[in-house]
Amino acid sequence: MNKEERKSLHGRERIQVAVYPSYPPYIFLDKNDAPQGILTDYLKLLEKRAQFKFEIKKYDDFSNIMEDARNNNVDLILEIQEAPSRTEYLNFYFKLFESPYVIVGHKDQGKVKTIKDFETATFYLPKDFAIVDNLKDQFPKATILTPCRNDLECLQNISESGAGYFVGPKVVATYYIQSNNLEDLEILKYIGKDYEPSIAVVSNDVLLNDVIYNAMQSITYQDEQEIVNSWLGTFNKPFYLTTAFWIKVSIGILSLLLLISVFNRYLQHSINSKISELKKAKIKAEQSNKLKTSFINNIAHEMRTPMNAIMGFSDLLSKEDLDNSQKEDYLNIINQACLRLMEMMDNVLEISLLQNKQLSAQKNPVLLIELLTKCFDKYKVTAGLKKIPYRLELDIPETLNCVVVDKKKLSRTLKYVLDNAVKFTSQGEVFFFATIKDNALEMTITDTGIGISNERQKSIFDSYSKSNQYDTTELFQGLGLGLTISKAYTELMNGQLDLHSELGKGTTVHIHVPIAVANKQEFFNEKVNEPVKGPKPSFYKILIAEDVDLNFLYLKSLLEKMNDYQFQILRAENGQEAIDIMEQEPDINLIFMDIQMPVMNGFKASRAIKERFPYVPIIAKTAYTNSEDRQKAFASGCDGFISKPIKPDIVKEMLKKFIHN
Repeated sequence: MNKEERKSLHGRERIQVAVYPSYPPYIFLDKNDAPQGILTDYLKLLEKRAQFKFEIKKYDDFSNIMEDARNNNVDLILEIQEAPSRTEYLNFYFKLFESPYVIVGHKDQGKVKTIKDFETATFYLPKDFAIVDNLKDQFPKATILTPCRNDLECLQNISESGAGYFVGPKVVATYYIQSNNLEDLEILKYIGKDYEPSIAVVSNDVLLNDVIYNAMQSITYQDEQEIVNSWLGTFNKPFYLTTAFWIKVSIGILSLLLLISVFNRYLQHSINSKISELKKAKIKAEQSNKLKTSFINNIAHEMRTPMNAIMGFSDLLSKEDLDNSQKEDYLNIINQACLRLMEMMDNVLEISLLQNKQLSAQKNPVLLIELLTKCFDKYKVTAGLKKIPYRLELDIPETLNCVVVDKKKLSRTLKYVLDNAVKFTSQGEVFFFATIKDNALEMTITDTGIGISNERQKSIFDSYSKSNQYDTTELFQGLGLGLTISKAYTELMNGQLDLHSELGKGTTVHIHVPIAVANKQEFFNEKVNEPVKGPKPSFYKILIAEDVDLNFLYLKSLLEKMNDYQFQILRAENGQEAIDIMEQEPDINLIFMDIQMPVMNGFKASRAIKERFPYVPIIAKTAYTNSEDRQKAFASGCDGFISKPIKPDIVKEMLKKFIHN
């Protein structure tokens, strides 16, 4: 660069360089949000040769770079693929590197054989990338969408949706797939073209073009190799021949000599500290293991009790010398034992979901007085049989009766606390008080039961601890999970549960739950229900998607015994088979869809059926019963939800709702 050019260049206020830092390791942003990589080192070398400091302008959307280039709002682009449409306003210098263009797709889309398989495919690409024009020429029948700002967004969209394809440089695609755990994506084909970006200068800036051209000509192969080696380490000079290495070695030796004595003392202290920690951890692990073993043994014992009743009275029912009254009594006992067994299983499942943080709070409008009264009344009979006073006092005005809270979690929290209060109280009373204060529901349950010792209160909320005076497994039934679940549910609702107890005198549980007061008229419009006439016998076609034979036979038998309907019942043993049957039998009136099935689960099958047959109601049936599973079922297109074990009354309600009406 001559003196006149240097003078003119330094007379300019600034020269802006557009940088698109989304192509590691060539260019990317470090933890300080500063551009780094091979190309930034090229830029530094250009600055040195041109004797001018460029101003870096970062972009996260490549289309903005193109717009600024066309409008002369940027002087130089550090990395851009040459294309015929761009040569009208840009001059291109020095191809920086080469990387083959590859097609990336989702593994679930299946293997492709040839490049022709993509002629009608859908591609997702960032806007204004040069490859967009190339693809339009190569695949004129393909659909090319540009909804994303950069390569990573496109790849993430394909990973989440499972559809479409992406085209980009192989080294960039490989980096993003590995560094962002996009393990469901894979490189499918090389399209026969290479990504060869260059440095580009706006064509109307003659001086800058001359400066960049001369600066690029002055860069030697050795200069390029040093930049590449500093990042990729391919042809590095042996480390032991560098001056920096011996300086570091000398400093390291001196530092090591100074630190040896200090390190020895620290090492001794650290060893002693670790030994102490390991001893404490060992004791804690042994205690936890003992509690878990006891808990598992207790589960086995508690489950054997209702199972004994089920098996025993089932055997007695097979006897021929029983009258109808005895049979009815035995069936009631079997039913109660089944309910008891289901409650235990639900408790264990709830603990598992809570420990794995798979539950979240929901917001439901509820009438608080009615909800609390219903929870309280559930244990009136039990308290009456034990002949203990059982009192309820609600200080809740009608204006605050309608609130928004997680109805299910609040109900179950009260269920467990009230159940414990009544169960562990033999004399005295159980008192339940509730009021609203400062946008929070304040509840207190007080009993005069056996109480809990101070030592046992320390582990009362442990999932594997069962609190008692000696061993409640000898005195009361149950797994002892109620308080653990109650506290976890309260905390999920952003509330707090506190327990105060004295051995032999009783326990007080205080529950604080934030609420939001709602408009009762908005959620609970009172309507006069007109009597619904019974349906006339009609013919309906029902599809049951169920892979377990016993479950299918039970639901089929249940439907066939409903005299108000005439059914033709079809069966699919997996989600894909359900879709195929719907294609063959589009006049199906209702689908019972199991969720956990082989080949394709119920969620995916429901979503696919609703896209093709939106008018067909689908009822999800599953052993999973938490609110998150319900939401997932409805999100996939299901219209109803029933949990196993399936009850006849629930099935009748679903038929009345989705067929009769």
